[in-house]
Amino acid sequence: MSTASDLNRFAARLGDGRTAASQPVEVRLGEQGIEIGGPGERRAALTWPYEDLRSATPVVSGARDVLLSRQSGGAETLYVADPDFARTLVDRARHLGAGRQRLSSLRPGLAVLATVVAVFGLASYLEFRPAQAIARLMPQQTREAMGHTVVAQLTGTMRRCEAPAGRAALDKLTNRLVKAGSDEAAPVRVVLVDWQLVNAFAAPGGQIIMTRGLVQKATSPDEVAGVLAHEIGHTLELHPEAGLVRALGLTAAAQVIFAGSTGTATNIGILLTQLRYTRVAEREADAHALRILKIAGISAKGFGDFFERLDPKAATTEPAADKKDDPKTSPGFAKRIFESDILRSHPQTKARLEAVRKQPAYAATPALDEAEWRALREMCGPSFSPPAVQPRPQLPPPRPQAPPPQAGAPTDADRQIADATRILDQRPNDVDALQRRAMAYNQKGRHAEAVADLTKATALRPNDPNLHSARGGVHYSARQYELALAAYGEAIRLEPNHVFARNGRGNTQRALKQLEPAVADFSAAIAARPSYVLTYFNRALTFVDMGRDDDAISDLTTAIGIDREYAAAYAQRGILNQRKGLRDEAVKDYRAALAAPATKYGSGGWAHRVARERLTALGIANP
Repeated sequence: MSTASDLNRFAARLGDGRTAASQPVEVRLGEQGIEIGGPGERRAALTWPYEDLRSATPVVSGARDVLLSRQSGGAETLYVADPDFARTLVDRARHLGAGRQRLSSLRPGLAVLATVVAVFGLASYLEFRPAQAIARLMPQQTREAMGHTVVAQLTGTMRRCEAPAGRAALDKLTNRLVKAGSDEAAPVRVVLVDWQLVNAFAAPGGQIIMTRGLVQKATSPDEVAGVLAHEIGHTLELHPEAGLVRALGLTAAAQVIFAGSTGTATNIGILLTQLRYTRVAEREADAHALRILKIAGISAKGFGDFFERLDPKAATTEPAADKKDDPKTSPGFAKRIFESDILRSHPQTKARLEAVRKQPAYAATPALDEAEWRALREMCGPSFSPPAVQPRPQLPPPRPQAPPPQAGAPTDADRQIADATRILDQRPNDVDALQRRAMAYNQKGRHAEAVADLTKATALRPNDPNLHSARGGVHYSARQYELALAAYGEAIRLEPNHVFARNGRGNTQRALKQLEPAVADFSAAIAARPSYVLTYFNRALTFVDMGRDDDAISDLTTAIGIDREYAAAYAQRGILNQRKGLRDEAVKDYRAALAAPATKYGSGGWAHRVARERLTALGIANP
């Protein structure tokens, strides 16, 4: 029999977990689980059993918001912003609480840690590669689970391309290569994502991510086959799994592999993007690729052509043989298209290209026929799609970006990276240096490297809310919004009035169109620090999204009262005044925006451009 409290309904947002889209729902804490229905519906259309719930961070009684998913599968997420909901949920799903989550994560890890240590010592004694030896001990099911997690984290809200004809062509090519690779090869699954980045990436468990940018950069199916065969070589040697063992260290790797520690696993996909395969690993993958292509009857010429076209210097320049490939000096690093590129992940040398070119001729047929190649190239559609989340054209970005420095000139971020790196060479566990370098990486747009540093920093200092908030900011910059919510949520759990975490989470929720929760976070930040001007501006943008122009004008006026030189606040208020028909007020605001510095908060350039365009449209010459 339901109690009176069970009858209370809570407003929530149900997301599909694959895109930024979510829909409003109402939930009720029933006898068996969370009952989910549309607003105003008397009966629930869906029930999530309590025992099937999971949360990326422990649920604290009275927490003002909760983000849930299901253990049994599916990518859906449920977001509820109500302290009463969290208070009641903890009583009914005790495994979501902090104590239970820590205990459940420790039990299996402690049980196998001694075994892992013993295996590690034995592998070292026998002169095996320890990381490789431990990776081979993982059950295939564990590898695949890790791979699915990595793929989900790296692709985020990006669209996965699944056009039937293209999917059939890609599967045909993959199966042809896998069959040639080994008679007992584990299944390989290639995920093609609608991403302009030129890259392919091997994840644990035979999962491979390939981007649309790579397919469209290739000029033939043989080129794609060469890259794919190379990635299959990495999977055959378990390089992704071994790389995680090396990068995380033995204890942390044991937690990920055996205990599923949330604290480390949250960023396992981002960490993998930063691993640099050794030259030995790259040669092993190359050797597999050449062997696979030959057995499959596909010419190896395309393999060399692709990398040489991306990086012509690799055909004539040979790095020093006694040094490891450096991401700052390896050929093609300057060709980075987005956060990383295929040359950054797979540094090329003249010797490697020569090895491909020296392959003797053999009978070969095209990797795909003309129709299949066309289907693969059009698998994501005829042209690149815009980013998943774009600010409205008349609004500045929710987090302004600094103007780019002049080409070739060292920036403050460059110097901070160099200084922090020198410190970390001497003291690898210096948390402050890790944080400084991470923030500089983020400023340079090198988000994955920033997350890698912050992941290590939070592992060393797990109760520091500033580190979790900083990691949330990096995820936000990379448009990894679910990861940003989790990181900001942990910061707020540790320090409920953390202004930067509240502001950051508000921006993230705004990007996800979760406008009411965003307003709640901005309001909490304002209550904690009434003088923090950016929070008023961000809440104003959210009010604009909600159609509450008067509330937005009020917040913008408050922001201007705090800082008379806030160009973007003037420009945005001018837009709203113009929308209300207040021409003279709008003109004053646009003129004030032009009089304010163009560099303040990084949004002044936007404000000046909008003010000039609007004044010109209003018939005011030479604004």
